[in-house]
Amino acid sequence: MMKKTGALAIGLAVMAFASLAPAAQAQQATELGTFNAWTAWQATDASGVMCYISSQPQKSEPAGANRDPIHFMIIHRKGLGTKNEVQTLIGYPFNATAAKASVAIDSKSYPMVTEGSAGWLASTGDESGFVSAFKAGNQMVVRGTSQRGTNTVDTYSLSGATAAMNAIDAACK
Repeated sequence: MMKKTGALAIGLAVMAFASLAPAAQAQQATELGTFNAWTAWQATDASGVMCYISSQPQKSEPAGANRDPIHFMIIHRKGLGTKNEVQTLIGYPFNATAAKASVAIDSKSYPMVTEGSAGWLASTGDESGFVSAFKAGNQMVVRGTSQRGTNTVDTYSLSGATAAMNAIDAACK
């Protein structure tokens, strides 16, 4: 549970960074570059330097649903020595009793666990393989069910994913 709480804080921080004016963003997170659909960032949290990539979906279903900003992230925490922490924020709380959320890259699907509006890979052992598939893939689809029972499908382009990952790999060695 500790990992999820920390990742949720990072997710909320990313949402806060996205809502700030550009001058304020530079004080809290430094953009390492935008690579097509993905942006690489470096910031500091209580554990030290962290780097992450983030993107928003190219398509979200159902269209017109009232949701907070939607993001998908992969996080490195240099201070904790962790890499490839996979997280999504779907913009409203997941349904805790519905079928589990999942993320698919091309034809490979990975189950996710959820808490509030955030989701993570169900097994940290999948993170390395997920990142390899992420770099080689064309499209990523996140599926989940909201607290109100709405089936959610967010589709992301993986264009620029490898370059964005390379940027955070270099920044958080």
